[in-house]
Amino acid sequence: MTARDRTMSRPQRRSEQRAHARQVQRQRNQRQKQTRYIMIGGVVVLVLAALAILLLNTQTTKLGEFFPTQGQEHIGRGQAHIAYNSVPPTSGPHYNDAGAPAPWGVHEEPIENEVQVHNLEHGGVAIQYNCGDSCPELKQQLAEFYDRFTAANKLPLFPGSTKIIVAPYPNMPQKISLTAWTRLLKMDSWDEQKAVEFINTYRDKGPEAAP
Repeated sequence: MTARDRTMSRPQRRSEQRAHARQVQRQRNQRQKQTRYIMIGGVVVLVLAALAILLLNTQTTKLGEFFPTQGQEHIGRGQAHIAYNSVPPTSGPHYNDAGAPAPWGVHEEPIENEVQVHNLEHGGVAIQYNCGDSCPELKQQLAEFYDRFTAANKLPLFPGSTKIIVAPYPNMPQKISLTAWTRLLKMDSWDEQKAVEFINTYRDKGPEAAP
């Protein structure tokens, strides 16, 4: 007992002890509250990290490379616009007139970027190749695949629309490409299994529901 305690009456000592106990309890409560906040903050960080990883895995595990959307702006013929972020394009400004989108089917001539993007907007898949006149076998193979696949895989909402185009695409880095809205699959040689998986994943999944 200190000299100060000896000069205090018993009620005073009890009152001071109770005040001290309350102070200790407040400090304990404050520490517990801070611990809870830290724990909650840690859980939030872990949840956000898990969601980010899940989103990243979702993007990277889907077939084909993902390219961020460049919008759906309608432009006039010859109008300047931002550069596309993929070759061939997978989204962005495009024509909206009698010639765009292009008719579904097999084409002998290249389809303008600003036209084919409109096809992708409608949920189309473009199969394009870059081999000039040196690959008649590949051209025939793609045309036969188109006929066979579209005959056996009608779209429930648009049974009269195949939503696939096959066309040459000069000057692209890869020999074969499949594009859908924001997706690009590159091939050095034709892989029908991957092509079917890509088409089944993305066909009729564009931002605009149209035949």
